[in-house]
Amino acid sequence: MTTILLGKECSPFLETDDSVLQRSEVHVVWAETTDAFIPLAREHRPALVVLDPHVAGFDAFACARGILEAVGESVSVLVIGNTADQERAEAAGVAGIVTRPLTQARLVEAIRRYAPVVEREQARAEVAIKVDFVHVGVEGLAYTRDLAAEGCFLLTHESFKVGDHLALAFHLPGPGGREVRTPAEVVRVQPTGIAVRFTGLAPADRVEIGRFLRSRGRGVA
Repeated sequence: MTTILLGKECSPFLETDDSVLQRSEVHVVWAETTDAFIPLAREHRPALVVLDPHVAGFDAFACARGILEAVGESVSVLVIGNTADQERAEAAGVAGIVTRPLTQARLVEAIRRYAPVVEREQARAEVAIKVDFVHVGVEGLAYTRDLAAEGCFLLTHESFKVGDHLALAFHLPGPGGREVRTPAEVVRVQPTGIAVRFTGLAPADRVEIGRFLRSRGRGVA
């Protein structure tokens, strides 16, 4: 699991379905304030941190030095800027610059380049399926945003964290749709829901999910 630490100014660029983060086992930690970067880096040990030196009152280069001192060389720190920031960035140990204006394409390219992100290659279909879940003895209800043989994304406003374990139950769409029951693990948390990995899916259920994905003809890598 790859952890990246981002400021809230990056969130609008990572909300669309074709983002690399939608196709990867990535744990995103959001810094709500600039003061939170160093404590969050110390706690979560991210592989990548992205800072914006143009946020008012924020010395991103001093913050970069603080993060590198706290985490060490295992983290790559990027700043959102331009060639005018190059000298200060190099002096602070910054690994690279995400060129302004910030776009989703530029941010995703930087994540691919500097973080060890493994993108999923298996078929995945956009589909809304009602899912009953049990988490620490409490029952709940969610809906899938998409489904694959290895896991799904659940739309929910319940509070979860990466590593949480759930018991899931749902029916595949269609007449006589098969009931699937499986344990799952939370691998990514986003404001709209959670990505889960099936951890004990029965072989027969995996086959049926595969048939369903092929019947949809809408699987995406």
